[in-house]
Amino acid sequence: MKKHPRIGILEAKDNGRSYIVRLPWSGQSSYWWNEACADVVEVFGLPGDRFTSHPTQDHMDFYFKSKKDYELCKILLSDKF
Repeated sequence: MKKHPRIGILEAKDNGRSYIVRLPWSGQSSYWWNEACADVVEVFGLPGDRFTSHPTQDHMDFYFKSKKDYELCKILLSDKF
């Protein structure tokens, strides 16, 4: 896994079939989360086709099926940190 030094996004392969964008809960307001999730849904559609999301106690994971979508999501969310 690689951690982006500025934005806390992790890069990993899950069983060779998905790419993970991980966003930490800490330091973010509820407004920020509403905007971030709205941006992801606006660009990629509802979870299920191009990505799925999995919240945990410490972070939210977005699992993308294509590397292209994964890279685009990192760019999309990088300006929010």
